Amino acid sequence: ARGQEERLRVDLDRVTHWQSQGAQLSGRVAELVKEARKQA
Repeated sequence: ARGQEERLRVDLDRVTHWQSQGAQLSGRVAELVKEARKQA
């Protein structure tokens, strides 16, 4: 992404919901979610 472009949109509420339902994040997705939570 360049400048002010959005790099990636992560719906953290949905991630939390799916994890509560037993979903497990892959390594790369876990890194992306961690990064998104820092920025939130």
